[in-house]
Amino acid sequence: MTRPTDMTRSPRLRATPVDGDIAALPAIARKAGLATAATLVLALAGCASPSSTFYTLTDAGAGAGSAAANATTGAAAPATPYALEVSPVAVPEQVDRPQIVVTRGGGRVDILEESRWAAPLKTELTSTISRDLTQRLGAMDVYGLPRADGLAVYRVSTSVQRFESTPGEHAALTAVWSVRKVPGDIVLTCRFSGTEPAASGIADVVAAQRKLVDRLADGIGNAIATSAQGATPRCQN
Repeated sequence: MTRPTDMTRSPRLRATPVDGDIAALPAIARKAGLATAATLVLALAGCASPSSTFYTLTDAGAGAGSAAANATTGAAAPATPYALEVSPVAVPEQVDRPQIVVTRGGGRVDILEESRWAAPLKTELTSTISRDLTQRLGAMDVYGLPRADGLAVYRVSTSVQRFESTPGEHAALTAVWSVRKVPGDIVLTCRFSGTEPAASGIADVVAAQRKLVDRLADGIGNAIATSAQGATPRCQN
């Protein structure tokens, strides 16, 4: 009887790791985890947006020029007490946003995500006008507050029609404003239009806009001071 020929056996695949492999698994997992975490951090760093810079029109030195002018001209506090009501300023929708909007050539505008107003633009404008007027006239702004009967109040309404910022060229501001004495009638309605040169930086443009708002407030303050002294005010640009 012939004996069956031995068949060559294939080596058996090792289904489970040996002790040395088991000991190495935690270190391998740790390395893989660290590599994944490092990759995730780098990816997030690449996607992170840069921090924003915030600007305001209400500068600490705003109104100082008006106060000095009052000391020279004597057009400061009126003989009779009165208060102010500075209503919220209306602004065009194109610039009524948290980001600063700048004008470029060819009618293009840029909305700067990294350069923003510290408060909504209408609030910035209202606060600056109110600050300038109260410093210049020595009167309180009682908008939205109860007031004593018999107290004369000058109500200030302002509508901005153009608020344009062009870095490296100029800042432009056009607004219509009115003053009404309560009790009483409309004292004056005027239009302000002005420009100021501006360097290329955003801070320079904001500083130029601040000068324009100060000039606007000066015209309103002159009208109120003149009316409070019993004279008839006139529009000035």
